[in-house]
Amino acid sequence: MTNKIDSIVREMTFNKSIDVVWRAITDPKEVASWFGSAAHYDLKEGALGYFEWEGECEGRFALRIESINEPQYFAWRWMHNQDVDFDENTSTLVEWKLTSVSESETTLVLTESGFAEAKHRGQNVEGWEQELGDLEKYLN
Repeated sequence: MTNKIDSIVREMTFNKSIDVVWRAITDPKEVASWFGSAAHYDLKEGALGYFEWEGECEGRFALRIESINEPQYFAWRWMHNQDVDFDENTSTLVEWKLTSVSESETTLVLTESGFAEAKHRGQNVEGWEQELGDLEKYLN
C-alpha cells in the first residue's frame, strides 16, 4: 500500500469507452496532444523515452515504461528534474488504472508515488490538476 502522504491520487470518469481512454493515455501521439508538447517512447515494458514541455517548465523529463496490461493498467516512472538521465532511484511511479463502467463510460484512477521531497509532491499536485484538466478537454 502506498503511503498517502507520499502519493497523489486522482479519480475521474469519462463518457468514453475504455479503448478511447486507453489510447489517450498510452499512444505517444495522443499523449502529446494533452500532456506537455511531445511524448517519445515505444509502448513496451522497459522502454526509455521522455516527455517534453515547451513554453512551461522547459525541458525533457526522462521516463521508463514499467507495466502494460491493456486496457486496464499502464505504469511508467519519470524524473522530477528536467534534462537528466533516467534513474530509477530518484524517479516517481505513475500508475493509470482504467475501469469500464459501461460501453461508453470509463473511470480512471491516477496514482503517483515515490516523491523524494514534499515540495516535489506539491508541485506535481498542481501539475496533475492542469494535465488531467487538459486530458478531460482532449477527450470531450
